[in-house]
Amino acid sequence: MNNKKIILTFGRITKPVIATKSIMGLFDLFKRKPTEQIPKEEIIPQPIDNNSYLLEVLKSKLLDMDYRVERHPQYLTLIVNSELEISAVIIDVPNIHPYLMQLRVLTVHPLFFPHGIDENLTGAGETIESKIDAGLDNYLNSTFKPIMEGFLDTHDPEADLLIKNHESEVLWHPKLGDLMVQGQWEHQPEWNYLFEVLRDKITGLLTGNKFNWLKIYISKRADGTIIGECLFNNQPWDSGLDDIVKYAESWNIEGNFKGLKQFIMFRRCDLYDK
Repeated sequence: MNNKKIILTFGRITKPVIATKSIMGLFDLFKRKPTEQIPKEEIIPQPIDNNSYLLEVLKSKLLDMDYRVERHPQYLTLIVNSELEISAVIIDVPNIHPYLMQLRVLTVHPLFFPHGIDENLTGAGETIESKIDAGLDNYLNSTFKPIMEGFLDTHDPEADLLIKNHESEVLWHPKLGDLMVQGQWEHQPEWNYLFEVLRDKITGLLTGNKFNWLKIYISKRADGTIIGECLFNNQPWDSGLDDIVKYAESWNIEGNFKGLKQFIMFRRCDLYDK
């Protein structure tokens, strides 16, 4: 028996201390299935299904992070701090490696991003429990953290983006998530490596919304194959991906492959709210 395992876990580099369907359409995916009414004497205890278990693990992790968490009465959804909604399901991927699991997580704020921040993540492990645990840690460390930091009135002056035009100017506060690192790196990249690659182009994308977001993933295999994704407000950003691919082309591969992933939230400065 071949005992070789596929390892897709991420390391983290933190900064120094200083097109989707309508939301109700997506929530149909997370809606609980109706069950038949069974006479009380005929009820037989059943094991919890994997999606319900997934949500319970996520709830436990959020409670451990000192957030207030409630279950949505209708959907496979958690309500965090009485306003943020997080839905999560396991995606059935044909022929996926037995050590891998695909998760879909939708993070919704009814005012600021009502259509949701849509995220597909991978969890790696030998059991259902370990794959769910890894996938949720991936979400919490890479995506959830900068989303929540986006609601804080704090900023890093060195990362701020001031956009000027002929009539006005707007200041944006980028909230960079941890840089998630895969594979072997002789020299670890800086925490803001991907942001700096795209910094000049980002200013042309920021909309009039209070919040915008950017998701970046790029990897390179030993044979030179490059796989990447660059999504701005859930939509493919081809020009940004082209720039990231150019940088990945220069990488030397020490092992089988290496990759980087980062989520960035952009908050318009409160002083520029109309």
